[in-house]
Amino acid sequence: MRVGQSGTGPGAHTRDGSAVELYEVTPAHGEDELIDAAIAPGSSILELGCGTGRITRPLLARGHRIVAVDEAPEMLAHVTGTETIRSTIDELRLDRRFDVVLMMSFLINVADDAERLRLLRTCAHHVRPGGSVLLQQEIARHAPAVLENERRKLVIADVEELPGGAQAATLTHIVNGRSWSQRIVTKYLSEDDLAAQLAEVGLQLSGYLTPDRMWVRAELS
Repeated sequence: MRVGQSGTGPGAHTRDGSAVELYEVTPAHGEDELIDAAIAPGSSILELGCGTGRITRPLLARGHRIVAVDEAPEMLAHVTGTETIRSTIDELRLDRRFDVVLMMSFLINVADDAERLRLLRTCAHHVRPGGSVLLQQEIARHAPAVLENERRKLVIADVEELPGGAQAATLTHIVNGRSWSQRIVTKYLSEDDLAAQLAEVGLQLSGYLTPDRMWVRAELS
């Protein structure tokens, strides 16, 4: 478990506090369409931190070939129809390279700089020359808020600034009367910060998939 991260609520939880049932009831929100439009048809994709397959399934349905990686067996048990590998991201070293390496869920915003470099080294190791590393990043620091629609509510509370530019917050998801809370620790990255860390592992920032810069494309340098 990453220091300071924990979770509560019904069902199984992974080591970092992520609730398996919450991931299972959370649908794709257009991420698959965005990714599909940014890559070639029938791409080979290494999906790092696939969870329960929330994005894996729609990308498979769009004709892409996916190797789905997660360290939590409780998550991988929900991923079917494709190859799965149980591994931490930083320790993964396959003898294959892929058209696309995909790392979503703001994993790039891990608070520990050394751990972030290990994640990026895994990305660089597995992307083929001419391929893309696609990263989803936080675009703003957390602030207390309540966000809701007709199906779910997200409460962001107990925001705390930590040494080294990190930040902690408690996220509470309420879906169909069930509630899951998770204490997370993240670090916002400026464009210069991200570009420097990419360069350290042999990658270069080549652009963004969205105007808000939440979705990053990197390539081998």
